[in-house]
Order: sequence, then structure tokens, then C-alpha cells
Amino acid sequence: MYRFLALASLMLPLIWGCVDNGGDYRELTEADDVENTHEHHHHDHAEGPHGGHILEFGKYHGEITMAEDRTVSVYVLGMDDMSKSVPVAGSATLHVKVGEEEQTLELTAAPEEGEPEGQSSRYTTNAIPESIKDIEGIAGHVELKIGEETLKAEISHDHHGHDHHDH
Repeated sequence: MYRFLALASLMLPLIWGCVDNGGDYRELTEADDVENTHEHHHHDHAEGPHGGHILEFGKYHGEITMAEDRTVSVYVLGMDDMSKSVPVAGSATLHVKVGEEEQTLELTAAPEEGEPEGQSSRYTTNAIPESIKDIEGIAGHVELKIGEETLKAEISHDHHGHDHHDH
């Protein structure tokens, strides 16, 4: 008896939903086809144009790479077009966690060919601690200083598959 009542209570909403509502419905039209205008700034880019991990500086994207010779490079990229390098007149530091401590490494401007005098879209260091074996071992943040403005980007290694959101 109790099983019957339990089953009936589960089925009632399904049966109720099938009852004719007297035509209180309408066909969807093109006016119902709306565009989601919410801007997303969460990114899960598989890799940047140089094969590294994407950084978020706020008004710029960035990318961090580590070569086989242990040179770490940070690239400044466009916010709307990450395939384009953006040369800036600034300086950069890498704050890397080593165990429980943080080390600050000055990055040297290494302009790419054709960039204006006094500007660079690439900053590098080869002073990475021996305990860091590859890009996955780099944890911390990068600070990019342009004039009086300091932009900070956390270094994260997102290995979860999320959908890509366009701007």
C-alpha cells in the first residue's frame, strides 16, 4: 500500500503536467532569440601563442613560458587579440613560491624584432630555482609595472576542461 502511495505521489506531477492548459502557450519567434550580453573574463585557453600558460593582467593578457634551457619568458599580449604581442615601456618581476618562501626575480626586457626603442613585449629570466623543473612547477604571480601603474597576474595551471568564453 505504501509503495503504491509513494509511486502515485511521484507520478502525480508528471500526469498533472500533461493536462491540457487550455491553449495558454505561444510559439517562439525571432524576438525570443536573445543574445547573452554578459561579458565573461574567465579564461581557459589551452595555451598561448608561444605555447605557454595565459595570464590575466587586467588590461592585457600575458603568457608565461619555460624553455628547455630553463629560461622563463613573460609576454605581454593584447586583451582582445591574444595572438598579438603588445610592446610596453615597463619592467616586470616574477614572484615565485619555493616551498613556503617566495623569491622575487627581476625579469629583463628582451624586445622582439621590430619593437619600438625602449619598449618590449617580452621579459625573461634564467635565474629560476633548481627545485622548479618545468612550467607546471612555477607558482606565484607576475607584476608588470608601466609608469606608475602596477598590474598583477596570478600564475595558475588550470588542468580542468572548461568552455571557452569569447569577449
